[in-house]
Amino acid sequence: MIKQRLIENSARRCMPKYFTRVSDEQIQKIREYMDLFMGHPFSGTAIGAVLDDAASSQGKMIRPRLLVMASEFGSACREAGDRLYKLAAIVEMTHLASLIHDDIIDDAPLRRGKPSVQSKYGKNAAVYAGDFLMSRISYHLMREGLNHSGMVLSKTVEAMCVGEIGQAACRYKENVTMEEYLRNIHGKTVALFMACCRIGARESGCSEKVAQLLEALGECLGYMFQMRDDLLDFTTDHTQIGKNAHQDFQEGIYTLPVLLALEQPGGREALTPFMQRNAGRILSAEDICRMEQLVTELGGMEKSWNLIHGYQQHAEELIRLLPSCEVAQLLLKLVRKLGAV
Repeated sequence: MIKQRLIENSARRCMPKYFTRVSDEQIQKIREYMDLFMGHPFSGTAIGAVLDDAASSQGKMIRPRLLVMASEFGSACREAGDRLYKLAAIVEMTHLASLIHDDIIDDAPLRRGKPSVQSKYGKNAAVYAGDFLMSRISYHLMREGLNHSGMVLSKTVEAMCVGEIGQAACRYKENVTMEEYLRNIHGKTVALFMACCRIGARESGCSEKVAQLLEALGECLGYMFQMRDDLLDFTTDHTQIGKNAHQDFQEGIYTLPVLLALEQPGGREALTPFMQRNAGRILSAEDICRMEQLVTELGGMEKSWNLIHGYQQHAEELIRLLPSCEVAQLLLKLVRKLGAV
């Protein structure tokens, strides 16, 4: 278990190195557009502080990096440069807005080990800031004439909302299904990865066949990222992940390891009492430890890795169908890193 935690957290820290095809100069241009697009008249207010915090966050910029790398498969990649940077900025703004709203819904005190915006500045400021970000996204998509990509992103935001609504409907639900889980994470996480690949391909002049392959690859990457996140929730070292261990479970969000453990013989009988106590908010620390032990004994962790490896295999097959180039090799390394146990 300790080895697994170290590998998982090492993978999270070093993800950007698999996007080295995207230079520091390109990331700087994307950040400059983010600063421009996120400019606001709220200086000195809590709303302004939320927006400034979001703009200055030193995230890994995985989604913008993926968009730029997908664009390198197109013949018009260089000509589309500035347009791509604007779209990459807007994609990251969409991600930031979703994180702000997620924190509000989850009442989360931490985001990756740091105080969340709603805990620092209050829910009202966080709501207004998130909504302001979304209005800026719509405005700049239209102002810059990014119509086709704007439609892709709008449908993606719709899917993200559907995923969040679906997850809320499944909270504390003892009979939540794998189908519901996959549908919810498709909206919450996977859809934006797919959009990055689709937009990067479309804007750089890729053929429809290559665009479809990249979009399918984005789907695999999104599932792998989210499923690894679900596995991270089954650690006991909250300092590594910025939240309490088993926070998802305690909030009634039953993720991949739990659902797979429930499917095993005797799994539902063993875990349902913990889910019932959880729904009544009477789950003790001892209960949580025992629940983790049962999920592991029932094969929930192992079977989660097996599912991740299935997406890895499909992703590798998709990469083999893409034009052979350095970017394809870097994507292959990323996929294999995500699948490393």
